[in-house]
Amino acid sequence: MELIRIVSLSLMMTLIFTSSVLAKPFEGKTSGVGIFVGEVACYGEHEIRPEFLATFKEQLWQALKDFESKGKLHTVGDDQWLGNGNAASGFAGIIRVNTVLRDIHMDAIAYGPSFAKESANAQMIHYAERALGEDYFWDDEKIAARKKLIGKPYHISPKMTNAAKTVGEEYDADYLLFCNLVDSDIQLKNSIFNASTTLSERPKQIKVASYFYLIDTKTGLVYEGYNFSDKTGQILNLLGQYGKAMTAQNLLQCMFEVQSKRIVEDMCNAGQKVLAKGN
Repeated sequence: MELIRIVSLSLMMTLIFTSSVLAKPFEGKTSGVGIFVGEVACYGEHEIRPEFLATFKEQLWQALKDFESKGKLHTVGDDQWLGNGNAASGFAGIIRVNTVLRDIHMDAIAYGPSFAKESANAQMIHYAERALGEDYFWDDEKIAARKKLIGKPYHISPKMTNAAKTVGEEYDADYLLFCNLVDSDIQLKNSIFNASTTLSERPKQIKVASYFYLIDTKTGLVYEGYNFSDKTGQILNLLGQYGKAMTAQNLLQCMFEVQSKRIVEDMCNAGQKVLAKGN
């Protein structure tokens, strides 16, 4: 039955991508490996403010374009993930395509060695329980064994491996890239209530945490990368570099810029080397 489901998914993916006829604006750039950005989202327990996620997406896209200009990679597919919603794209089947990409992303998170159910949102928890079973997260030995795999490649499920292969074949993508911005928080000098900030005030603390998942489209192997920045003291350095008048919005953009560059650098260096060695 599992083989039938895998074959069915493969046929569905082929039909979806064929009918979608998505634009391929970077087809002419073939230097470096082909990277398809599947999704940039938040699956952490705390919902990320939309403007934070939008800023992160913009900075990640810029980091990818900078590395593209150096010949280290070339982006393939489209950049619909950078926009807001699918309806505006006008392509038949785009919502179903994005659903498959979302599932590949959540699969990579669920099977990743760093996944902690208690730090995920409800959607991610439900997916992980369906994929691994509820009892899995009560087994201390399995959780301990999982954590020992941090820094090593691991496989996503056979179903999502097949889906990743289909995307790779359709777009000539060597890798799929997914980013999970799990935490982004600002505390102001006069308020600890993040929801009420205007981002025009001076912050006393900024915290950003993100995971990224680089998936080899041919093998389904995944490299999980992590970035954490808790900029209480470093805010002073940023103020010294960019000026004391910088607002929370300015500083947050700087932090997202730094994290985005780290993601792309890690992806192009450690990530590809780990996946090339296999497991």
